Amino acid sequence: MIRRLVPIGIVAAFSAVLISYLAYTWQLSLEMRANATVFSQIYFQVVQAVASPEGMTAEAEFQLLLQLYDLGIPVVQTDLAGDPTLIRNLPFDADLENPDHVDRVRRYVDRLDEDYPPLIDADRNFAVHYGEPLYLQRLRWIPWLQAVLLLGVVGTGVWMIRTSSQSERERIWTAMARESAHQMGTPLSSLVGWLELLEVAAPPEAVRPDGINILGEMEDDVRRLEKVSRRFELIGRRPALRAVSIYEVANRLGRYFRARTPSMREHVKLEILIPEDAPAVLGNETLLEWAFENLFKNSLDSLAGRDGRIVVSWLGAEGGMAHIRFADDGPGVDPAVRRRVFDVGITTKQGGWGVGLSLVRRIFVQAHRGSVVLEPTETGASFAISIPLAGSDA
Repeated sequence: MIRRLVPIGIVAAFSAVLISYLAYTWQLSLEMRANATVFSQIYFQVVQAVASPEGMTAEAEFQLLLQLYDLGIPVVQTDLAGDPTLIRNLPFDADLENPDHVDRVRRYVDRLDEDYPPLIDADRNFAVHYGEPLYLQRLRWIPWLQAVLLLGVVGTGVWMIRTSSQSERERIWTAMARESAHQMGTPLSSLVGWLELLEVAAPPEAVRPDGINILGEMEDDVRRLEKVSRRFELIGRRPALRAVSIYEVANRLGRYFRARTPSMREHVKLEILIPEDAPAVLGNETLLEWAFENLFKNSLDSLAGRDGRIVVSWLGAEGGMAHIRFADDGPGVDPAVRRRVFDVGITTKQGGWGVGLSLVRRIFVQAHRGSVVLEPTETGASFAISIPLAGSDA
């Protein structure tokens, strides 16, 4: 809907700039033409009066005043005490018999005198106060209006180009994700078959000293690859939402990463502080698991082999939303990229693609109409997550 309205808005704004410019030019030309006519008539009458031995007659003076009034210049004639005796072309109606109107005219005279000094005839006890014609005051704002509209057109164009570029990247990424899911199908089926054969004649070494069944974990990895394939299939589609237990999703991932943490990172402690009776959220279990998995991996990468903790804690439910915090005590996020940490291509890891956190935001915000925010912290990284509760109207 927005993409269809934006081009219409650009055309409308450009048309407004063009029409305002034409109207401005046309009105200015009309006013200048009318003024040229009046000035010519005034010049003619003055020359005629100078050439005449009688000078300017009373009728000619009256006609000259009328022509001056036609110029649209606001004029207030006062005596030397400041009392108005004649008004013409004021931007408001005034009756000099009304004391309130007289006070308003005096205030208007003060404003006129700030821009143009009055013409004073001390011998005849009168002063003429004048200002700019009303049309000139209006025309003064036209260039500013045109500039604002032009900036709006340029800004909208830039926004549209960026949006179009981002949409194109989204389409390419979606197509690649679906193609990857399709390509993974055949080798996954083969891996499942090979695992079934291995389980038939599993050697004793298939169980580690710590009791972890290697073949079982291999099977879990294959199942996870199948999940990854299904995740990619959901990219670019509206997911089906149902009641999901955040407790089960987080603990299932916790168990998965604990079994593999010793081989990937030393001395990393995973803590899942979500109560078992935490209310269910309205979500897609596959996508939610993917988002939390990306956060787990992001924290493990940031710890980079050092001692550390990853904590997933329950903050409660309020306003139809479940609130969760995902935090680690690693080095944190570089201040230079904090504001853009969820943008595609933004990463601080060597060889990173900058897709993980962008995907996290996409899942929580677009797919689930929730939110994810990087909280300000002195050390480590902390993400505040909100997801609509099951049965809520969010």
